[in-house]
Amino acid sequence: MNTKKLIVAVALTVLVVFVVSGCGSQTSVVTSDMPQIIQTYGEAEVKAEPDLARISLAIETRSNSAEQAVEENARLANAVFEALSGFGLTEDEIKTGSYQLYSYREWFEERLSSEELITYQVSNEVVVSTSRIDEVGEIIDLAIRSGANNINYINFELENPQELQLQALKTATEQAKKKAEAIAESADERISGLFRIQEERTEYIPFVVRQDALAEEAAMGAPTPITPDEVTVKAMVKAEFSF
Repeated sequence: MNTKKLIVAVALTVLVVFVVSGCGSQTSVVTSDMPQIIQTYGEAEVKAEPDLARISLAIETRSNSAEQAVEENARLANAVFEALSGFGLTEDEIKTGSYQLYSYREWFEERLSSEELITYQVSNEVVVSTSRIDEVGEIIDLAIRSGANNINYINFELENPQELQLQALKTATEQAKKKAEAIAESADERISGLFRIQEERTEYIPFVVRQDALAEEAAMGAPTPITPDEVTVKAMVKAEFSF
């Protein structure tokens, strides 16, 4: 009985040694399904002449009577609208942007008593949107002479910026591809195709006239010359190319 157990144990030992010895003689090949990728970023900046001016004007009035502040503001606002209409601007080009009425309190201290004074302020915003780029200075001067007493902003924009945005994205994509090709070539490789691409950022930047420049021109008392610069569109894409 012991002899049979010994023979079986020896046979199993020989089998294990054979299996282990056979495994040791095999060659192991590790394959990976991960694609070989070159990642690049493409950037582009495209400029164009603006074809739309957007001007925000304000008529502000103050009074110790809310009714008087409202009435005075309405009178001046009507005068501004009439002057701009007389200049040839249409109803679609002249809009009311916002209208606000608010009050604030002031205290005046005297020897025997103190007095509270309530002041009411009305602010009426008029927004002009026009393609008459070269006449923006005249429009501003006319509005101020008619009763507008504040300029919130002057922006030069594109009526349809989408075409320029698409152009910027196209240029950014072309740049990303050229970068990938240059990297592959320097490594003795060749781009085989586009693996993945996505838009990272697209910026549309109108030209904004600085407030300090407007203040300087107003202080000189001369007609307001407004010279717009170009409108800028920026785009960035991230692309991955296989090789």
